Amino acid sequence: MAGFVYQTEGTTRDGKKVKLTVSLKKFCKCKSSHLKCEEDIKPILERKLNEILSKESFENLFWLDGKVHPNFYVKVMEAVTEAMETVCVTARSDHLQGAQVSLEAL
Repeated sequence: MAGFVYQTEGTTRDGKKVKLTVSLKKFCKCKSSHLKCEEDIKPILERKLNEILSKESFENLFWLDGKVHPNFYVKVMEAVTEAMETVCVTARSDHLQGAQVSLEAL
């Protein structure tokens, strides 16, 4: 159960392009129906994360000192959890401990 990094590019509600990176220190055990769950999760995350980005304005993504806004972080972690529940035997909170979300304006 090694770490997992996922990157996607998307557009915010106000038309700004961003690169979103999610890093997990630990990944889950795959369901038998998703033996390649690290690959299977990518299109699910792509859809979910781009949907979140498209609903947010660029200024709502960031907090003080250019850090990711806590509310946006929570939305991303909810999407990651939902995606993991699709492909993993269990998606426990320890899979999200130490998770990092970063944003870069393009």
